[in-house]
This record gives sequence, structure tokens and C-alpha cells, in this order.
Amino acid sequence: MAKSPSGKIARERTGRYLTDGSVYRALAAEVYRPEKARLIILGEAPPPEKFFYFGDSLFFQYLRRAFFSVLPETEQRDKAWFLTLFREIGGWRIDICEEPQRGTKGGADDVTPFLNAFMLRWHALPRTEDAIVVASPKRLVPVLPEEVKAVLAASVPPPGQWNSLRRAFLTEMDRVLRQEIGQKEIQAVAAGIDPDMATLEFEIAMACAEGQGDGELRRLIKGHPREKALLTVWQRASWQSSADENADQEASEL
Repeated sequence: MAKSPSGKIARERTGRYLTDGSVYRALAAEVYRPEKARLIILGEAPPPEKFFYFGDSLFFQYLRRAFFSVLPETEQRDKAWFLTLFREIGGWRIDICEEPQRGTKGGADDVTPFLNAFMLRWHALPRTEDAIVVASPKRLVPVLPEEVKAVLAASVPPPGQWNSLRRAFLTEMDRVLRQEIGQKEIQAVAAGIDPDMATLEFEIAMACAEGQGDGELRRLIKGHPREKALLTVWQRASWQSSADENADQEASEL
């Protein structure tokens, strides 16, 4: 993926599409979208260069560690397997802001301008009847719409730079997993995961993380059980990115 001197993702042409980081994030997330979300972990905004569904963010690392106690085999399994597990228990990681809001890390100073757009995505998200939300960071809770607060089960500190916050995150998430999902259910879901299929799906996420071109992504998507849905997301996001670029160019010429 092309990067500017500052390290931020720059738009680049891949085939006939004009893509940027948001396109790749959208596709990688779609690979791991559960049929119905049950455990919704809600944050502020993604980091600029890493992403939960690329398997390289700090939040990903610590959420995976939070499973070690409830499901010890997680420690021996790879990123691909864990992302599949998270999806299969109904896990869904989402942010109020779809785009990064800070230059070097995740989070946002103010998410209120993005709440209306978020609620459109919230209403479109299929959820189980017992779906819950875990907010991270805790400061997010006061600004959440009442509809979201109604299913809020916990608020946890993000696993940031301080060890105390990381320990608190692990403790709180372990409690959520045991009380809201259940150890036996997580173990049963884990027993049904096909590691080979998990590896193949993760190749799509890795291709997104690497900024691979249109042809390579279509090759990897072909034959996937949700091929149509993945292609739809890739095409829609790519064309939107191209439209945004054209709008930016027109504005600069005025």
C-alpha cells in the first residue's frame, strides 16, 4: 500500500479502482462479520495504519489474550483462527467513527459529529435478541444514544500504554466472556472451527493489510461462501473512494 512520507495511508490505483485504507478496512471487516452480532465491542475510531480485522492492532492483541483463561488453546492458535472464533461467537468490533481521527493512534477527541452516521450502521446491523455492547474506552458511555445504552453490558478501559489499564481490560473482558457468552459455549464453538478454512479467509484480510490490487483480491474472494457479499462491499467501497477523490480534486480546483 502506498504511504506518504508521514506514514499515513495514501490513495493508490489498483486496476480500475481508486482505493484507500477505508476500502481495505471495509473488506477485511466484512470477511469477519457475524451472521448476527451478539458481542459488540464499541470503540471511538480505528488507528491510522493498523486495524482489528487485519490482526495487527493493540486492541486485537489484548482481546485475544482475554480469551486465554476462558479458552487456553487460544494461546496456541494463530490470528486467523482467533478472528474466526470471534466471528462464530457473534463477536463484532465496531467504531463510532469509520475513519481514523488521530495521526498516530486510535480513538477520537469527540465522536458526537459521527453519531448519526453510526446509528444508521447500528440499525442495519443484524443482532441476536440477547446482543450486548461493551464500550471501550469508558468515556464513550455518556455520549452513547439511549438505544445503545439499553444493551450496554460493560465499559472497559482500552489496553493502552499503561500496564494497569491493560490488566484491567483483561480482567473485565474475561468477566464479560464468562458471564455473557459462557465458557462452555465458547469451547463448543472453538471445537467446530476448521483451521484450514480460517487460514484461507485470513489471506483476504492480509491482502487488505498489504494493500493488494483489485485482481489479487478478486482471486482470493472467488469461491468464498460469501463471495457475493464480499464483492459487493469491495465494489461499493472502491467506487465510493473514487467518488470522494474526484470530489476532493474538484474542490481543490475551485
